[in-house]
Amino acid sequence: MRAAVRAGCSLSGTDRRGRCRKTQIGRTDGSHRERPLDCGDHGFLASGQPDKVGISHGGQYVVIRTGKQYIEGLRAPREVYVGGERVVDVTTYPAFREPIQSYARLYDMKHDNRFQDILTYVDPATGERHDISFLVPKSKDELKAKGKAYHTFAKASYGCLGRGPEFMAALIAGMWESTDWFEQWGEGGAKKVADYVRYVRDNDLFLTHALGNPQSDRSKPSHQQANPFIHLRVKEETPEGLIIRGAKQLATAAPVTDEILVFPNGRQFGPGDDAYAMCFAVPTTAPGVKIICREPLVPGDDRNVYDHPLSSRFEEMDALIVFDDVLVPWERVFFYNSLQAANNMRFMTGVAAFSGHLSIHRATVRAALTVATAMKMCNSVKTDAFPNVGELLGRLAAMYKAQEALLFRCEEDPRVTDTGTYWVNGDALSASGLLFPDFYTTMLEVIKRTGAAGLMLTPTLGEFTGEVAEFANTYFAGADDMPGVDRVQIAKLAWDLAGDAVGQRLAHYERFYIGEPMFVASFFARSADMGLGRELLEEILSEGRALRDSALGAK
Repeated sequence: MRAAVRAGCSLSGTDRRGRCRKTQIGRTDGSHRERPLDCGDHGFLASGQPDKVGISHGGQYVVIRTGKQYIEGLRAPREVYVGGERVVDVTTYPAFREPIQSYARLYDMKHDNRFQDILTYVDPATGERHDISFLVPKSKDELKAKGKAYHTFAKASYGCLGRGPEFMAALIAGMWESTDWFEQWGEGGAKKVADYVRYVRDNDLFLTHALGNPQSDRSKPSHQQANPFIHLRVKEETPEGLIIRGAKQLATAAPVTDEILVFPNGRQFGPGDDAYAMCFAVPTTAPGVKIICREPLVPGDDRNVYDHPLSSRFEEMDALIVFDDVLVPWERVFFYNSLQAANNMRFMTGVAAFSGHLSIHRATVRAALTVATAMKMCNSVKTDAFPNVGELLGRLAAMYKAQEALLFRCEEDPRVTDTGTYWVNGDALSASGLLFPDFYTTMLEVIKRTGAAGLMLTPTLGEFTGEVAEFANTYFAGADDMPGVDRVQIAKLAWDLAGDAVGQRLAHYERFYIGEPMFVASFFARSADMGLGRELLEEILSEGRALRDSALGAK
């Protein structure tokens, strides 16, 4: 194994905006040199963060990045591997180019006059403008404003980017809301979390997270694995921080992000697993961090939006993160060596509720597109006139409306904490997380069943612009004189959703989006508000008990 080197800058060595003044940069031979840095040395911003990024159309200073600045930051060296080969520059790698552009557009939207007041907020204490995902809502209006922003972000990718920059911004806002919870696991824990969230917010960074362990022997706990370092664990403590070794998964978008946050996802640690129980953050570019990607589903960047309207732009890469003796500074260690903290962070802090608020909007947007696509596809060949098909489409519409209703309940009936923070309704959010995967699976199955051969036989745009254009328009035509080029475009979208590899990955991802369903569902069974049901149950049982007691007394 390589010598441990420092991962990231010390937040205590920053200015008030979280930018590095200087830090110790480790070499792989263990020696160090001190020199001034812009944050590009960490992969934060290769060009350095200017004192003020720009001025909004409303006149306030902003600390939100542009798409160009985001892309420039990705040019900082990082260890990314695809197909066994190291990717030298992620910004030029064909499989990453279009997804990077999609993420960059989300950054640019925050500078667009049409969206800026929706996607950002002005901090009254500083006058600076930030991504609204970082806002801790203190009123119902602020909660709904965040929801409007999440809906806008989701519409920009048709609900297909599950892990855009706004997702982790929302999640760590939940950590910010819960800083007192972190304090109990070590003195200064609250401040470390707050400092880190401000640092991410003030530099508008893109985070990924890695929560799960490699699937080695799932019947055994972490400390009983044949290789004690196959699951990420603490190797040793040093005056500078923790040296960690092992791996975590599944880090979506990891190759094209700025930072990695690691924390346990649910109750997965038991006695003996203490060294594996930790929460920390490091830059994606930290020495010793190796990002091993799955096989790209779209290896090139030559797809077009007619033939592949979704997969041409929205394939999110998934990765295994290997930590090869990475030194995590103490100020970036939020807790460690605590089974209680590890097994309760998801349930006792705001991370799930805050990120779930974004996720339910994304799911609702994708559901809207998917149901509308199924209806349009059937209408294009008039199969929607068949009663059996009409029933299927009606049930899909009901599922979509149920999803809408859960979203409405989330925001209209929020939970207000003792500190005055507005959280989305937890029962509605959990219900959506558990139901939507089944809804979505059914939606895709209906597209497959009703599309039939029409999904499999879809020519390319070239057939409608080349020598056989006349024949293609004639023989691929739809009902009511719909030209073939229009009917095929609908079928292409349906196939991208239900049949293409990217669509299949989205469906599988949806199944485990909230974590391991059995753990989430079993927790919900214990925590859901069943007050009305229990009241009615007790009433009807009491009626029976009264009759029973009367009958027994008569004996």
